[in-house]
Amino acid sequence: MYGAGGSQILVVGIGECRTARPPMALSTVGLGSCVAVMAWDWKLRLGGLLHVMLPDSAIDPARAAARPHVFVDTAVPELLRSLIAQGCTKKRLSWCLAGGATMMAGSAHFETGKRNQSALRQVFARLGLYVEEQDLGGRESRSVRFDLYSGEIVVRAGSRQEAILRRAAAVRLDGQL
Repeated sequence: MYGAGGSQILVVGIGECRTARPPMALSTVGLGSCVAVMAWDWKLRLGGLLHVMLPDSAIDPARAAARPHVFVDTAVPELLRSLIAQGCTKKRLSWCLAGGATMMAGSAHFETGKRNQSALRQVFARLGLYVEEQDLGGRESRSVRFDLYSGEIVVRAGSRQEAILRRAAAVRLDGQL
């Protein structure tokens, strides 16, 4: 699949994670209660996109062992390890989040989006990671497109479409960080 500017788009499915460099772009769709976790190293122009589904691997340790990208608590550390193994530094990585919506109103049992957000806050605090931008909550499903050359992330929710990382990417490309 090809996107704007001729970049190839790698689609990341539910419970999957991909890392890539330009000319690739990363994309995921159908972020209801799921959350897209995106990390970008501005110097290497290397990024990763994770489509996490559930907050805590303790509910199914066997599934977490087989598919660690399904759960927030196993997926984020795995993405960080993968990026560092490819030459990124923790200090240069910028992190963005999108998704975590409440898709079924009226039942605390189905508040997976809120539980995912809470689990992400805990994991990011434990790992010493800072979320630079986020587009979380609400009641609409989202899709994201992550340009690995510029670092720009575009989030679509219903008829709304906006870039949530444009300013930070422009600053980095000018070498100001």
